[in-house]
Amino acid sequence: MKWLPNAVSISRLALAPVIGYLIWLGLSKGVANRELEWAFGLFVVSALTDWLDGYLARALDAKSELGGKLDLWGDKILVGITLLALWVGWIMQNNPHGSLIEDALADPLGVAAGVFFLFAIPVRDSLVTRLRAQASLKGISLSPTFAAKSKTAVIMGGMGVLLAGLATGMSELGFAGFAILVLGALMSIWTGLSYFKAARGAKV
Repeated sequence: MKWLPNAVSISRLALAPVIGYLIWLGLSKGVANRELEWAFGLFVVSALTDWLDGYLARALDAKSELGGKLDLWGDKILVGITLLALWVGWIMQNNPHGSLIEDALADPLGVAAGVFFLFAIPVRDSLVTRLRAQASLKGISLSPTFAAKSKTAVIMGGMGVLLAGLATGMSELGFAGFAILVLGALMSIWTGLSYFKAARGAKV
């Protein structure tokens, strides 16, 4: 059964594009539809697998380098695809010109918000992952702080609440989810800067 934690992580990777497609399809129809309900449900299941694979790895004494990478990239891909689908779907829903480029040009504020989230979360994660890998090659460990570990939970929580608002049509939930997501993005930037500060101090 030592393969089970990795299988759970792989399931998160497999569900990410399905969730992204359902979000895009649902938002193209508006809000409070079956596609968004499915997207919300699958996102919750995928987010829970982030806890489950770690629990199983500890319970089955099945921790491995591959398992750690699958867990890490499962989180990044799930968050990245969900964020991108929410952004594109939202722009096209509010500016139905039939072309993503035309819709984006008609909504500069929406574009700016999306760029902020993409740089604050997926781009930041990629840069930090590369920085930690470089530090590791030099024998330096940049251990994640509690805030760095917590920011993923905050981001996923914000996305979950936002999707719940879209799936039910409850604008209050949507606004609450967006606010939590903003908090997660700010935590991501702050913890990212702390990594680079620690790396500079360690002369990575």
